[in-house]
Amino acid sequence: VYSVDPDLYAPTAFTPNGDGVNDEFKPILLGVKRLDYFNIFNRWGQLLYSSTSGKKGWDGTFNGKAQDPGTYVWQASGISFKGKALNKKGYVVLIR
Repeated sequence: VYSVDPDLYAPTAFTPNGDGVNDEFKPILLGVKRLDYFNIFNRWGQLLYSSTSGKKGWDGTFNGKAQDPGTYVWQASGISFKGKALNKKGYVVLIR
């Protein structure tokens, strides 16, 4: 039983430094039965990460190379347990 409406949320910053705290950027899924995609893009629109799982997130790398600190764009789409489509987008700051 949910006391809030189903939604997709995401943190606004993360620190992939290997300390075990806030090392991955992933969506927070409340009442979402299916995540269709979770994509992350750099400032030039290049797709850096894509997933359909809310359990694993982006570790701040692309092709094995640590990405520079900065702002990245994310998009997510899924279906709530009520059958409603959820589409969200935003930005995240990568801090090193």
